[in-house]
Amino acid sequence: MARFVPHIGLRTVKTGLAVALALFFADLRGSTSLIFAAIGAISAMSRTVGDAFETCRTQLTGILLGAGFGALFVSLLANFRYMGIGLGLIVLILLCVRLRLQFAVPLSCIVFVSICVSPAGDAFQYGFNRLLDTTIGLATALVINITIKPYNNSRRISDLLWHFQQSVPAYVSERVLYGRYPDLSPLAKQLERIAEELTIFEKQRAFHSQSHVEQTVFLRGCEKLAQSIWQELNALCAMDERGRLSPETAKRLTILGLTAPDDICTAPQTTADIVGNYHLDNLLRAWQFLGEFNLTE
Repeated sequence: MARFVPHIGLRTVKTGLAVALALFFADLRGSTSLIFAAIGAISAMSRTVGDAFETCRTQLTGILLGAGFGALFVSLLANFRYMGIGLGLIVLILLCVRLRLQFAVPLSCIVFVSICVSPAGDAFQYGFNRLLDTTIGLATALVINITIKPYNNSRRISDLLWHFQQSVPAYVSERVLYGRYPDLSPLAKQLERIAEELTIFEKQRAFHSQSHVEQTVFLRGCEKLAQSIWQELNALCAMDERGRLSPETAKRLTILGLTAPDDICTAPQTTADIVGNYHLDNLLRAWQFLGEFNLTE
């Protein structure tokens, strides 16, 4: 029976709680448009705190612009109903673009039209109530999102970096020991995934937490090391000749769990030897530094 019970994530629970509380608070003030409190709560229950703040900014800016412009339209151009609304939308969009508020264009237009088609006597009240109820929903969801176990994917990033590091020896073996040209696209995809998760992690910061800043710097440093490993491996794969390993570099391959055969180890003599050892030495240094950070702990 357990497999038929759907998984209920924490974000789902927090969304339900935020909507219930937002409706309760809006009802306490005697709101007649509770739906906007619910919409605000659902909108602001984003995965990260940064996304939640961005949603709040979009919602409030869009409502303020749409309601303000709609109130002005109702006051001055109420007699030019349908054609006037179309022209008003054009002006509103141009205003948003001029003020560099393109993110608020869709919502501001919706609010503007909603106010314009409302009965003249209700337009101002509609705009005020929508703004207030939406603010209640946004604030409720924001508080819940911050206080109840905020999303944190730092462990996932560490795991991705660890898996990346563990994938490297096989590629080095293919290129350096066997002279083949492995497909590096899987490693590139791993790096893309790490970068995506780090972008999400950076949006989790609330109120400029110093510990979060320090952790972000640390994880970005680890990403740079992973990028360096990939770049050096890519450089090795771009060489026409494999080159021969110096005894020192061949010995250091043991940190990857690899053993170089004697026939490819000698003092560097050609340009390919020197360049190959240079790139491999840089790769080994970056790989060792990444391992010393103990990412999985």
